[in-house]
Amino acid sequence: MIYNEKIISMNNDLLDHQHKELFEISKKLSLMNQYHVGTKELKIVLRELLIMINRHFSDEEAFMRKIEYPYINHHTRIHRKIILEIEEIIISEAKFVNIMTEKLNLVVQDFIFKHTAKE
Repeated sequence: MIYNEKIISMNNDLLDHQHKELFEISKKLSLMNQYHVGTKELKIVLRELLIMINRHFSDEEAFMRKIEYPYINHHTRIHRKIILEIEEIIISEAKFVNIMTEKLNLVVQDFIFKHTAKE
């Protein structure tokens, strides 16, 4: 999948850059599916994903407050749901790296392209 800034732009440089970073993490997860990765490598990428997505959601919510986005409460609940979904995948698929990375990749891709485009 190719990252297209025009499709998912929020007209905010910081948030747009973070979307690109999340897309790059998603690509790493996808590549991990193709290669046998060690636990150490996987933990690094999972940590990177969790830090980046939490930072992004925090920055996005601050931006929404600044522009007085009327549906911020609903949007914040969606963010929490995405984080819980990611955590659930990490816990439930801990023994199956290929399944875990595939599911996480799908969640991140879905977030970047569908969630961003809708809101």
